[in-house]
Amino acid sequence: MTPKSDEEGLPLQQTDSNASAVPDLPPPPNPSSDPRLSVADCDSPPNVPENTDVFKLSPRAAMKLLSGGIEALVKITGDIPPTPPPTSPTLPNMRGMAAEKELIRTSSQKNLARMRKEAEAAAAASASSPRRPPMMSQMSGSSSSTPQLIDGVHLRQTQSPTPPPPPKAPEPHIIIGENSQPINLQHSAITRKFYSKKPPPIGIDEYLARIHQWCPMSTAVYLATSLYIHRLAVDERAIPVTRRNAHRLVLAGLRVAMKALEDLSYPHSKIAKVGGVSDVELARLEISFCFLANFELVVREDTLKKHWEVLKQEQPLRLIHPSIPNLSLNRKPRESAHSGQENQWK
Repeated sequence: MTPKSDEEGLPLQQTDSNASAVPDLPPPPNPSSDPRLSVADCDSPPNVPENTDVFKLSPRAAMKLLSGGIEALVKITGDIPPTPPPTSPTLPNMRGMAAEKELIRTSSQKNLARMRKEAEAAAAASASSPRRPPMMSQMSGSSSSTPQLIDGVHLRQTQSPTPPPPPKAPEPHIIIGENSQPINLQHSAITRKFYSKKPPPIGIDEYLARIHQWCPMSTAVYLATSLYIHRLAVDERAIPVTRRNAHRLVLAGLRVAMKALEDLSYPHSKIAKVGGVSDVELARLEISFCFLANFELVVREDTLKKHWEVLKQEQPLRLIHPSIPNLSLNRKPRESAHSGQENQWK
């Protein structure tokens, strides 16, 4: 028989055997020891600035923002062959140039045809009309030199105003390089210079850290380079950013931004050695980058600050979801080379 308590509702007293059967409580949880919850132990965590002034941002923090933006574009794009075929007859960044060239060509043809017709008509008119002796001109010359007598008063004859010269025929537009390649082929040749046969063995973070170690640059140069590449890849879709061309795009963008924004720049040979390319190849990359950007290299303060705010908003999301970037690829309208160790990425 089980023992009963004197009063109903009161709990029974536990014996020693029942107390020994109760398991021990688990230790309190420690979230920092769980590897699935730790997000601070990254290889190179981006520095998220807390200030609101872009001029107080350190160059290293701006370099981290540039690296994070390039990595996000690479994850969105994926791997693309080194020589992608053109998908359209004209590309968005070259559309205005092609239209202007076609307009000049059509206007030149019209002007040439009209000038030929006017010349033929003038020749026919001069051949049909007989020549007359210039008697009227002699009479007018003699009469204009002597005063005329009217009612005993000598009046001086006023000379008639000379007629305005006939308008000159418009000169035809001459297109230099009429037999040049189409715009899309030129664009493909420019973008092909940034591609490598194999992805470089160094990452974007390490590559930028190497450049910043030997050729440190300012905050504006890093942010402007990020803005240039973002325009080309997202707004204009002129070139996709992949593992094969990201390093050359960054190197060319830094070189162009430093020349456009800074008073002084590093020697050409030093930048080429630090970047791992030859002097000739760096010059080609720089010129090709200027043509891709349509020589729109001037960056204003408000534009640079807006792009900086966009990069700041994307940094926390990359820490939590590193595989899901926040950049959008929605198309927006825009009407508004030597062998050796230096050339190891060819």
